[in-house]
Amino acid sequence: MTKINIITPPDVVHNQSMSFLLIHPSIGVRDQFQYLLEQVDAPCNIYLYDPQTNAEVSYDWLLNVSRMVDIGILDLDNCDSIVRNLAGYLISLPNIFYLTKDDVTPYNMLSVNRVYDLDWLHDKLQEE
Repeated sequence: MTKINIITPPDVVHNQSMSFLLIHPSIGVRDQFQYLLEQVDAPCNIYLYDPQTNAEVSYDWLLNVSRMVDIGILDLDNCDSIVRNLAGYLISLPNIFYLTKDDVTPYNMLSVNRVYDLDWLHDKLQEE
């Protein structure tokens, strides 16, 4: 069984494990990510940013963690308005991949890391 650390604001773990950040993941994204993790043997850090109350909101944490993780998944369609305002910066990071049904906003001008599901992550995890 893989050792998985689930980390939420304000915590940060400094170890050598592969680290992921899920930003406002939908139930479908969570389920798909969980399925992928079941196939991984290496220890992982999963940073989860999905605040349910004002006390859980931490934009500083989100910005700092987004730069330090190996892979971040931003589910734009589920983000609150402030995170959507930060999306331009987040998407510009090379390690952040984003999902959206929005074909009007030109996020593709900031990054080619648009994904439509997490199937691509399976191969990436097998490399680790």
